[in-house]
Amino acid sequence: MPDYAYATFIADCRQERAHLMGLIEALEGNRIAPGARFTIPGHLIAPTAATLVAFQQTVAQLNTLIDAYDANPNP
Repeated sequence: MPDYAYATFIADCRQERAHLMGLIEALEGNRIAPGARFTIPGHLIAPTAATLVAFQQTVAQLNTLIDAYDANPNP
């Protein structure tokens, strides 16, 4: 029998992963929308780069969690 609370949690993880992937794309391309570029102020470049790495690591961890759930949704 599926655990609906856990399934809901995984659905939330999928949505958060999508949001993080959007943020990663924005940071990597310096764009918040097509044609809307932004510039990261010099003093924030290092913290922004660290945040980008953290986002990428989080997406990788979410991928692992989601893949494990997809492989066996009814433990």
